[in-house]
Amino acid sequence: MHRRTRTCAALLAAALLPIGPLSGQAAAAAQPDFRILPYLQSPSSSGITITWFTDDGHPGRLTVHGPGIHGRRSSKVAGELRPELAHTAAELAQEIPGLEQGSWLGEPDSYKHTTRVSGLRPGTSYHYTVEQDGRTFRGRFHTAPDADRWRHIRLIAMSDSETEPRGRVQRREWAPGAGAAARPSAEPGSLWDRTYGTTVLSGTRVLRYPLTEDEGLHRNLAAVQDRSPDAVLFTGDLVQGGGYQPGWDEFFRHTAGSAGDLLSGVPIIPAFGNWESFGAINGGYGTPEDRSPVVRSRAKFHAYFDAPDNGTPEHRDNYYRIDYGPVTVLTLDSNNGEPDDRKADYPPEQKLTGREYTGPGTDTQENFTRAEYEAAGGRDLSDYSPGSRQWTWAEEQLRDARAAGQIVLVQFHHVPYSSGEHGLPMNHALTSGQGGTPMRVYHPLFEKYGVAAVISGHSEMFERSFVDADGDGTGVHYYDVGVSGDGLRGVRREGSTLDTPPLAYNPFSKWTADQSEAEVWDTAGGTPRLLSGGKHYGHLEIDVDRVPGGGKARVTLTPFHLFPVMDGSLNVVRSERRAYSDRVVIDVAADGTPAS
Repeated sequence: MHRRTRTCAALLAAALLPIGPLSGQAAAAAQPDFRILPYLQSPSSSGITITWFTDDGHPGRLTVHGPGIHGRRSSKVAGELRPELAHTAAELAQEIPGLEQGSWLGEPDSYKHTTRVSGLRPGTSYHYTVEQDGRTFRGRFHTAPDADRWRHIRLIAMSDSETEPRGRVQRREWAPGAGAAARPSAEPGSLWDRTYGTTVLSGTRVLRYPLTEDEGLHRNLAAVQDRSPDAVLFTGDLVQGGGYQPGWDEFFRHTAGSAGDLLSGVPIIPAFGNWESFGAINGGYGTPEDRSPVVRSRAKFHAYFDAPDNGTPEHRDNYYRIDYGPVTVLTLDSNNGEPDDRKADYPPEQKLTGREYTGPGTDTQENFTRAEYEAAGGRDLSDYSPGSRQWTWAEEQLRDARAAGQIVLVQFHHVPYSSGEHGLPMNHALTSGQGGTPMRVYHPLFEKYGVAAVISGHSEMFERSFVDADGDGTGVHYYDVGVSGDGLRGVRREGSTLDTPPLAYNPFSKWTADQSEAEVWDTAGGTPRLLSGGKHYGHLEIDVDRVPGGGKARVTLTPFHLFPVMDGSLNVVRSERRAYSDRVVIDVAADGTPAS
């Protein structure tokens, strides 16, 4: 199996990762003729979906070159107006300090061009061109191998990019973790404050991170592209509000636009996050009397992504299965558990405190109910609770994948086991009202059918937990990979201030970047300079390698971060892709299950 060669965007990565837009083909192609460059979805061993957007809807021509299609295949692809992607009056009038008013806005109309390219050969590289209004974009993709003929597969998982135009100028609070006592002064007027800013978090003044959200995501994606993955899992919260069109414009500017073209050569496997249901300045979650902002928000996700059929048309794109050679990726929608629940339903005397736990609860969000959503016209909400359509579908897919000897990975947004902001059930006094614990109901299925790892986000931290319910030594690794380009949170504390000990509510936690990767500062001669460790933007690399003999494969999961290298004046001179210490190796038996 040949690895794909790097595109022009990937050449920006390697050890030194500068900030700035792409040059060459991608930048030239990302002109008004292409509102969004061609991007890849739903990969398989015999086909792939190619989608792009324009602002005029004129038909484009897609040509695919490669084996098995008589050298080339060419077809016209018409554009379909997607009115749900238009900017609102609130978006057109928005002002963002530090940016020229409206400079981030695209053209008023969005036309979707999409087609399924089928009849391709497994494990084969193809070139494609899209000709649109006199411009030509050239890209390439690689089909998935056969499940019994493969050597190496690389997947990368990311979450919580939460893109928005404000991210171009916003530096997030950098919650202090292990080793942070040696940090430079956060006092107003200090060198760090003058250079990057400081802010108050939980009553304590803390540093702002030295990269903006935009810079962090850009460097993160460039490093991912340099690794030539076979697919990228985005486990939700892609945008800072699914109903906020500038958030989507920013997401695709980074992934299929002027700032990066990762998805033009690497297929995306996305999941619904809680932010994809949020309207931002267009009404947030709405009101109990009117949840139309949520309906409009989820409609945008459906407009951009086209997942394989799951047997329930109204749930299309919410949960689905992708088989990439010997690896099965199941994507679930963790946004609606039933019965509906909310923290206000528990009087103070019934709320849990400390590390008390009486069960996972039933709902990951208190923001809207199914009845309210459907009263506003929504029809796509998918319950994940036991006995629901999604639950039944998930068990059927797990059973089928296990019978086929597949290596199974599962992704959904709300992390079930977390030491962070969203790690507490609805009946806890410190709950966020969006805790991921209800998704623990799936663990017996995951352990029964030999799931290798579950990938989530939501708490905006890097964490791994390991759960072995029956104590046989073989369990499931759970990851929170919510460090794509937004917040850099730490663990929950026992009290309301940062100087109290970690709450340690998640007894299954094995590693966090916050507590396990201590910041190391050079304090000699004046201003401290960070040498290693700490919380940074990053991603999880998943390498699957075939092994000879009686086993099937070896799965290696490595958390990586983009470390900002600073000079003595605290200026960031470059970023380096560094591995965290928590490298996990899973040997997989011939039947696809993790070995003890």
